[in-house]
Amino acid sequence: MKTTSSSVNRFQKAWLIGVSYALIAMLGIYISVYQLTILSISQYFRLATVSMGFLIGIQHFGMVVPPLILGVLCAKIGKRKVITTALALIIVGTSIAAWSHKMWLFGIAVFFIGAGFSVSEATLSALMADEYPNESKRHLGFSQAAFSIGALIGPFIAQWLIRTGLYFKDLFLVCAFMFSLLLAAFLFVRNQHDKGELTSRTNRNYFKDFYGSKPLMLIGAAIFLYVGVENTIANYADSFFELALELPEYSALALGLFWGAMIPSRILFGILKVNEKMSFIVLSSILFLSLIGLVLSNNPTIETTLFAACGFFCGPLWPMLMGKAAKENVGSAGPAMNIMMSFSAMGGAVLPFLAGFAITDQRIELAYVICMVATLTMVVTYSVFSNKDVLKKTEKD
Repeated sequence: MKTTSSSVNRFQKAWLIGVSYALIAMLGIYISVYQLTILSISQYFRLATVSMGFLIGIQHFGMVVPPLILGVLCAKIGKRKVITTALALIIVGTSIAAWSHKMWLFGIAVFFIGAGFSVSEATLSALMADEYPNESKRHLGFSQAAFSIGALIGPFIAQWLIRTGLYFKDLFLVCAFMFSLLLAAFLFVRNQHDKGELTSRTNRNYFKDFYGSKPLMLIGAAIFLYVGVENTIANYADSFFELALELPEYSALALGLFWGAMIPSRILFGILKVNEKMSFIVLSSILFLSLIGLVLSNNPTIETTLFAACGFFCGPLWPMLMGKAAKENVGSAGPAMNIMMSFSAMGGAVLPFLAGFAITDQRIELAYVICMVATLTMVVTYSVFSNKDVLKKTEKD
């Protein structure tokens, strides 16, 4: 009986982790497909260049509020129900997006997708962190590597489907179908800590505790800046190569390399034991130098190489920051990571939106100047957090 029970537990763990990784990889496929088609969507609806920032921003504005609501519900109704609801939102949103011919309807669809995207990614990460707290760093690194693999293959799958005769808007239907299959698989997931330990950990208001914690707010600010940089780099890749360099054939390669280069760095982060503060500062600094190269160079080979470099040095930053949030909220990672996802979404909305106002058809590279400023600010914010974290540990001792 013990052997049978042990085998069942191993299968349940493998199924939970496997389905979670697959869903996060599918999120990566979707986001890179959306990034690749931003220019086509804006041309379809006859929008000006500045409106590309709106198309990027509206999805991420959809990611801001739902995690604040559904994230705390993790402690009341459980993470499985929250994830199921989030995936249903993505399926509805992608289906509407495929059939919409009006900009306002497409905007609503993308808003729904954003809501489901942020909640599902955060809660899937929290699910693994609460189920296997001693392995949370590894699963954050590996699951984000899965995200990067999805984002790497997404543009190539999209271009292949388009070459076979599929209209670019029909890509949303393909995504809806895949998310439906994965939702069906997720319904068979079983976990032990579905509601976490929020209610037993504190009788006070969770939001008050969270926003009253300066270290957590600093992590949130750093995540805001990081995701803004990541999304701006990726979302303007297609426009950068087509409008600034007049080499549209390089855009899918550059975007694929950006996401693909995150895979080895995220796997290494999941395996290696490193000084996280020093690693964060070094990776961010090299990212800053790579962005300078993007702005100054006009050589397509160098530009694509620099996109890969940006991806490699971006790779571990998000799991590092989310891992810090999970450690600060052991047993109640669901609410914490959903709130952090709201910071992520705000950054992913605000920075590309600002970049949309700053750029012109002839000066797309200004988007990457904004990324440079945000990267420097992120390093300062993380350094302040690290100092406060050390101070807090000293006070406890």
